[in-house]
Amino acid sequence: MKRWFLIAFTNLLIAAIMGALLRGQFIGEIPFLRFRPWMHAHSHVAMLGWLFTGIVVVLSHDGGRDILTRGMHRMLVVLQVAVVGMLLSFPVQGYGAASISASTLHMVVSYFVLAHLWRQSLAWPREGSGRLTRWSIILYFLSTLGVWAMAPLIATGNQGKEIYYWAIQFYLHFQFNGWFWFAALALGVRWAERQGFELHLDRLTLGLWIVSAVLTYALAIAWSEPHPAVFATVSVGVLLQVWAALRSLRILRRLQRRAHERFPTWGKVLVGVALVGMAMKVLVQAAVAAPSMAVMAFTLRSYVMGFIHLNTLAIMTTLLLVYALLQGWLPVRNLAAKAGVALLTGGIILSELLLFTQGTFFWMGWGLIQGHYLHMVIASALMPLGVALLLWAGFRDRTHALGRSSPAPRA
Repeated sequence: MKRWFLIAFTNLLIAAIMGALLRGQFIGEIPFLRFRPWMHAHSHVAMLGWLFTGIVVVLSHDGGRDILTRGMHRMLVVLQVAVVGMLLSFPVQGYGAASISASTLHMVVSYFVLAHLWRQSLAWPREGSGRLTRWSIILYFLSTLGVWAMAPLIATGNQGKEIYYWAIQFYLHFQFNGWFWFAALALGVRWAERQGFELHLDRLTLGLWIVSAVLTYALAIAWSEPHPAVFATVSVGVLLQVWAALRSLRILRRLQRRAHERFPTWGKVLVGVALVGMAMKVLVQAAVAAPSMAVMAFTLRSYVMGFIHLNTLAIMTTLLLVYALLQGWLPVRNLAAKAGVALLTGGIILSELLLFTQGTFFWMGWGLIQGHYLHMVIASALMPLGVALLLWAGFRDRTHALGRSSPAPRA
């Protein structure tokens, strides 16, 4: 499991380097970089190569057991081949035959991987992580309907029309608010179960999260269809989401002191970043329930990018990182590894602050903050540097472990 997590974390390094280069394009032209094709490669490697693999590996690890069936191992290999295919093809051709084939291969094989995880989760507490994991998988499957809908939409001449973009937003919405969100809840609850805590979301709270995830899809189409019924759906969805968040917070507070004692300092910081990110996600979506706020949020790129990275970096990446550090997959025994944690965390926090601050400046009509793009490049550069230091520590530790386990040479 450690090896596969390190492979997934390497995908994060690649995506982070590409992200920093994309930020650099706003300062000066980079001759070999075509912005949109590179952005597609960046997002696919980050979401599929890093987050998908990371979530599957961490949830499949199941409390320290490194049991990986031959079939599961082969499927992970195929997924990684598909990620490499996307990495190589998207910068060259954008959406073309090779990149679409690699993306489709990944999605098809991901169904079998998640079916394996589904079967594994049946042995977990039904009222806890097992149910949350299965709901995250259901919502992942639901999100991919948006991808499958794109081919017939293109064939019927709807490419570039509203319904085409609704399909794209359908996929992204249920990835962020379904697959990622419920996987994050499952990770937290599963950790608590492994520590002997009794933690589960009651049926009402779980139902509120599920219904709100469905209804808040209206946020994704409000920009193009500002109908009163759409905003009414948004309002109901965000109210249910806030209610679910308050109920979940009350459950978490019961374990606050006991959980606080189990984490080292860096663990408390990372979990704190993830929890603040989750609270911000709920608050941001609650704020855009107002029609004027919804239009503003979807038309200001800084807000859109801030929200995307809030989900992928501030929440999911920090949670996966905490687990890897606690398991020793990424050791924090030396100064370089500790610096890696600090740089990665600092880059995430600084990037979010810059994006949301700049978005607010645009909203208020104050224009571009002086030096904003340079600041964004610096914040973005901290992340691959931090990941690289952590990877170096992880692979170095694995090499030393293999060396210690090797039989002594004969005289």
